Amino acid sequence: MKKAKFILAGFVIVIALTGCLQVDTKVNLNQDGSGTIEETVIMKTEFLNMMREFVAAFDSAKSEEFNMFNEDRLKTRVSDFGEGVKYVSGEKFSIPGYEGFKALYSFTDINKIRINPSPEDKVPFGEDADESDETFANNDFFIFKFSKGNPATLVVEFPKPENENEDNSEETYEYEDSTFYDQEMDKLTDVFNGLKISTILNFNNNIKETDASFVEGNTVTLLQVDFSEITKNKEVMKNLEKKKPETMEEFKEAVGNLEGIKIEFKDKITIKF
Repeated sequence: MKKAKFILAGFVIVIALTGCLQVDTKVNLNQDGSGTIEETVIMKTEFLNMMREFVAAFDSAKSEEFNMFNEDRLKTRVSDFGEGVKYVSGEKFSIPGYEGFKALYSFTDINKIRINPSPEDKVPFGEDADESDETFANNDFFIFKFSKGNPATLVVEFPKPENENEDNSEETYEYEDSTFYDQEMDKLTDVFNGLKISTILNFNNNIKETDASFVEGNTVTLLQVDFSEITKNKEVMKNLEKKKPETMEEFKEAVGNLEGIKIEFKDKITIKF
């Protein structure tokens, strides 16, 4: 069973360190297995300004250097996507209240590509952290298996836990003070509001057949989570806090059919194009 933790844990880590993010990853695939990866990452300007002020308090010369767009870092991240990936371009990008970057990478063989659905490695700080202390292992990636043909076939394998039999039971807490509970939920709402992440596949040839759950035209959505939609529903927030879902099925049960939430619950999907 796939675990909801591979999504939720990454969000908690990022939020605690960096504030609200919006991360969109789009893989464009050609019929020969080559393609591009488009990545858009933005963060609340309010938080970035706060960090700039913090940096300036220690070294005013470095405050202007603190921004989301760091081309040198984007170039070194090619290995994060697998083998044979090349950096094509990058640029600053912003929308009202947010700023960040867009980056474009190319690849020749999607069989060598892996996509991490967690946003914890998308921000330009913490590069010097101990690499051995990573939150996610190799099996926390979307893995692709491609075979040429007419039609060509792509199999997408989803992240799996390292040990299906591990004991992940955690002590649950009941809040006797309902006022305190409501205050904690309000804090979580403020933290998660605006947080979004998505991973989609775009096929440059027509999709002929697929068992994927979320298909629109030639686009397949592997993951789309808008936490703003979750925070609007206090009952869902309570379900997530109380149940602490471990499996993807439990997460789906907790959130229900909310708008803005698309998560593929199969172990793998097949697309012929």
